[in-house]
Amino acid sequence: MTSRNAVLAALLLTSIVLLSAQTARKPPAPTENIGAMIGKLEDEMRLAILKGNAGWWVENLDDGFTDTDFQGKVRNKSETVELQRSNALIYDTMNLSERTLHVFNNDTAIVTGKITTEWTYRGQNLSGEFQVTRVWVKRGLVWQLAAQHTTRIAP
Repeated sequence: MTSRNAVLAALLLTSIVLLSAQTARKPPAPTENIGAMIGKLEDEMRLAILKGNAGWWVENLDDGFTDTDFQGKVRNKSETVELQRSNALIYDTMNLSERTLHVFNNDTAIVTGKITTEWTYRGQNLSGEFQVTRVWVKRGLVWQLAAQHTTRIAP
């Protein structure tokens, strides 16, 4: 009986150690902190658009970035940076409203919202309201924009 009790005690001790190791893991980052970070990046992007700061796009787009604009044109990172550097794109106003944030596994965030904007592309007025969906991914300690899709809202 003594050896049987010793085996049971060893199994019990091992179970306790394994269970405590699992519960001692660091809790995930609060969604509020991620929301503040993504909100800050969204605000910085808005200012970069209005000021024509192409450098923001170089720094904050994921290498695999894909943008699908409201006309169905798909652009990668280099094409998007080039567009932001060009004089063809001029924004007078841009406001994001009805913004919602969904966070997955603390390393992926999806932002949806409505953009009201006044802008021209190659002299053509394209102002209006648009629905936007953006996917942010965390690479190490840095959040980057991985994808964006925009749809014009019918007047």
